[in-house]
Amino acid sequence: MFAQTDDLSPKRFLLCSRENANRVASRLFDERCEPLSIVRTVNPLQPFRVCSSPSATDMVEVEMVS
Repeated sequence: MFAQTDDLSPKRFLLCSRENANRVASRLFDERCEPLSIVRTVNPLQPFRVCSSPSATDMVEVEMVS
């Protein structure tokens, strides 16, 4: 079961933000120089995640390629 978003701390909102996902993806891309994607999830504790190989059903927000 997912947590209610009303109960989350301000730090959690910063960590869960799209801007933070962009920062993480940029750092990883600079280090690895391999394709990365920022994917939207349905989990309120992790609404965005960074992955190197999204599935066909993932909701890709951003793709980073060299």
